[in-house]
Amino acid sequence: MFIPSPHMTWVIACLFGLLATGTCFRVWMLRGGTDAKKNQSHLDSVRSWWALALVLSIAMLLEKIGVIALLAGVGTLSLWEFLRILGWKRVGKATTCVVFGLATIYYLSLLFGYAESMQVIAPVAIVLVLGAFRAWLGLVEDFIRVTAATIWGMLLFVYCLSHAYFLLTLPGLPEPWAGNLGWILYLVLLTETNDIAQALIGRQWGRTKIAPVTSPNKSLEGLVGGIMATTVLAVFLAPWLTSWMQNSWRSGVFLAAFSGILIAIFGFLGDINKSGMKRDVGIKDSGTLIPGQGGMMDRVDSLTFSAPVFYYFVKAVLLMNRHVN
Repeated sequence: MFIPSPHMTWVIACLFGLLATGTCFRVWMLRGGTDAKKNQSHLDSVRSWWALALVLSIAMLLEKIGVIALLAGVGTLSLWEFLRILGWKRVGKATTCVVFGLATIYYLSLLFGYAESMQVIAPVAIVLVLGAFRAWLGLVEDFIRVTAATIWGMLLFVYCLSHAYFLLTLPGLPEPWAGNLGWILYLVLLTETNDIAQALIGRQWGRTKIAPVTSPNKSLEGLVGGIMATTVLAVFLAPWLTSWMQNSWRSGVFLAAFSGILIAIFGFLGDINKSGMKRDVGIKDSGTLIPGQGGMMDRVDSLTFSAPVFYYFVKAVLLMNRHVN
């Protein structure tokens, strides 16, 4: 019988407590609103956050299998949306089959313990297989754009996202109070908090456009506010979800704060990267899968950048500590 980690169970209980508090605050803020459509959109978004939190919690409790299943589901749905906005006819049925075939092989390799090998092999295999396959079939019309875009989609929504799982494969990484999955939960919570903080602060106080062509709603004030909020939360959560504080509180606070800054900045860059895609094809949202929030791409865009950056930061700190010791 599977018994979840008691520490992770406590963390998840606290997560739902905070979500309940945030929900009450959001509903209170909507009181007296006259725009029924806008209010409904906000309520849909709140319901979606509860659903997403539930899925994430189940994945955390199921540990390795749950995390890989979550990444496979999220990555596959995001890739589906990406190919759809790229154009099914332009991509073609054969290329679509190869794309999802490669994704399936990739996730199965992670499940069966070949994560370290996939980290090296996957990017090269994606480029070689897709490039050679499309050329071999003679799909030369719009070859560069479609082939490059398809490879890019796989790298973003399959390979880059899976760096969250790679955190579990780092040898010698000290185990946090909540267990090794605490590192993944730390990354996800900080990334999503940054998204929410930037949106709320930017909506309220945003004046200075930071990417007016790509994402007109993004502001410098929102970015700075998101960085500050994410950094504070990074330091607060570090003692439970990371091992930064185990040796020295002073260095631990620095590493946690720097983690928050990195995740906030690269989360923002991942967000506008997705905005660039949508501007290119002239759409507002990547889909309607998540009520009030758009498609799956809209939800994980920040993680496509923050996950690999956080992974390599943790890996660099681990290597430096080994060198010092």
